[in-house]
Amino acid sequence: MVQMTRRNSRETSRVTRLVIFVIVGFFLLLFALDFFNSPPVVGTNYDLAAIKAKTSEEIVVKGTKPEEPSVVAVSIPEKSKSHHCLNEDFEPQNPVGVWTMLNDNSAYVNGALKLGRAIKARTITPVDLVVMELQSKPLTESQWKDLTEVGFHKCMVSSIPPPDVGKTRKDLREKFAVLHVWAMEIYDRVLFLDADTFVQNSLDPLISIDLQGKSLGVTKDIRERKWVQTFNSGVMVLKPSMAEHERLLKLLRSGIKFDFIMSDQGFLNEVYKDDWHEIGFVNNANLALYRFQRTFWDQHKLEDINIIHYTMSKPWKCSSKGPYGPICDVWINAK
Repeated sequence: MVQMTRRNSRETSRVTRLVIFVIVGFFLLLFALDFFNSPPVVGTNYDLAAIKAKTSEEIVVKGTKPEEPSVVAVSIPEKSKSHHCLNEDFEPQNPVGVWTMLNDNSAYVNGALKLGRAIKARTITPVDLVVMELQSKPLTESQWKDLTEVGFHKCMVSSIPPPDVGKTRKDLREKFAVLHVWAMEIYDRVLFLDADTFVQNSLDPLISIDLQGKSLGVTKDIRERKWVQTFNSGVMVLKPSMAEHERLLKLLRSGIKFDFIMSDQGFLNEVYKDDWHEIGFVNNANLALYRFQRTFWDQHKLEDINIIHYTMSKPWKCSSKGPYGPICDVWINAK
């Protein structure tokens, strides 16, 4: 009987432990299910208002970007005047431009290099040195490297064909492109120099010369060994104007009659025959005068001549022992 009682007691204890185990397991299962189905905790429920009041610059609200610093817009004035160059990298720096024109003749590049160095060394007025390059006859990369080192800027332009090719001197057929210089109205004044000229003295007086109401500053020419009433276009002073440029192009295609063989010079003489101002021999000393009007030439000291124009013999072909010896030496000895 006693043994039966002990056995029943053990059975009851075992059942009790089993029931407790099941109950505990059930609650553990409920807790686990609740844990895994609950959203993750992402932060603590602080009093944001209080913190923001204390250190507002340190609080970043989720879902918004910090305010970016304000940028002051700088307005660049729009250019009201045109430079007419085909290359977009042409950027004038000064109100006065000294221009020349080059084609694929490398000899004239050497002339322009000495010309540019002389201008830079002797002229005080800030000027842009500009080479007008024909789109159809571009210079080489090496040539532009040398020209840029001297200070030249590139202005690429299209060719302007002569109205009568057959009657135009072969070596001057590209010269009508010079008319583009009138379109460069971004400049207050342009001084155009042929690449076979050389500057001995400052260009300041010529840059500021009063044209006395005339459209063009040039000097009297010599043809067939004597003075003529026309001008030489190797050195020109002018005020660019797009309207004037367009007028010149229309006139060129209008059937106007002029000295075709002399290309742009013949045309400009017809257009401006009563509208040019004499700038003086010293600003365009034509080498033809040294040969055919020597008495007149010798009335001027060589050092007083501002611009020598090597018309009869190109300076790169000059010889100290030739007929223009002393004048050639000026160019030969220049750096």
